[in-house]
Amino acid sequence: MSKQMPKVNGLPQFIGPFKELLPDYIYYKRAQGYVFRDPNIYKLREMDMFFLENGVKKVEFTRQMYEAWTNVRPGEKESNVEHRRSAARGFACYLVSLGYENIYTGYDDTRIFKRDFIPYVFSKEEIRRMFCVISKWCVQEPGLRNDSFRIAMLLYYCCGFRKSEVLGLKMANIDLDTGRVTILNGKNNVSRIVVASDSLRFELKDYHRKYRTEAAPEEYFLTGEKTEHYPEGSLYGKFRTLLSEAGIALRADGGRQRIHDIRHTFCVHTLEKMQEKGFDLYTSLPLLSVYLGHKHITETEYYLRMMEEHFSGILEKSAAYSPNLFPKYDGEDGGTGAE
Repeated sequence: MSKQMPKVNGLPQFIGPFKELLPDYIYYKRAQGYVFRDPNIYKLREMDMFFLENGVKKVEFTRQMYEAWTNVRPGEKESNVEHRRSAARGFACYLVSLGYENIYTGYDDTRIFKRDFIPYVFSKEEIRRMFCVISKWCVQEPGLRNDSFRIAMLLYYCCGFRKSEVLGLKMANIDLDTGRVTILNGKNNVSRIVVASDSLRFELKDYHRKYRTEAAPEEYFLTGEKTEHYPEGSLYGKFRTLLSEAGIALRADGGRQRIHDIRHTFCVHTLEKMQEKGFDLYTSLPLLSVYLGHKHITETEYYLRMMEEHFSGILEKSAAYSPNLFPKYDGEDGGTGAE
């Protein structure tokens, strides 16, 4: 069904066997601090419709249902399967918490997909070209639209934030005097404080002076011309235009770079800078893990499995205390777009 169906209380209509429970599940997750956006919600709606079309009429979640929903479909990308597995597992666990019996949560689903996705790391020259283009836009067409995009890109590259973390920043989350940026209940419900550099703090203060001096603490810091927060669609559209105008070539697999690749770039460039300054990676990696908002150091290790060419001497130094920190793969390099 089309995603253009009317919404009720901000949610699409659910008409399958879980129509009464799914809205409560979404409110429950949001109350826990999880960011539940439209892609997550519509995946749940797709699951509800799938079971309706397959004759499920009561609240149940059997192994057979789980496998039917999560089976790999012809020509399907691995990420789509993972999204279905995630939707099913989360909702099934919620059903268990409500006391429903004989619910299969996918606890023993040990399928491992081949990880052939390699995160893209922008070179410093590519980053320079991108910000030159952004500066040109701001001069040729000054105003909120370009300035909001410029600030978003500065926050992504200078602080390594996730896409949703920047779009969700409220006025109260930014201390313009000290440069402290507070991320509340980020991914995995992890909160953290990141201190912006003096140069970035100056840019944030200038944006605030131009557009947000009257904004209340609970309002969004970045705003659109006609919306209370900077639209995700506008962000993606301008990012694709930016890549083209900056002369950024397509990825090796023919795809386009993602906004999340800027986070990968921040991580690699930060490690390289630490190495240049003589930091010991044994202490630097845990610090970076906390800065990025990872729940465990293992997430950072997994996140940093990238092409050897981007690490210069990092691999050699890390091998002294953790030989398998950045593993090499036989044949084609593998990686994952870890968060």
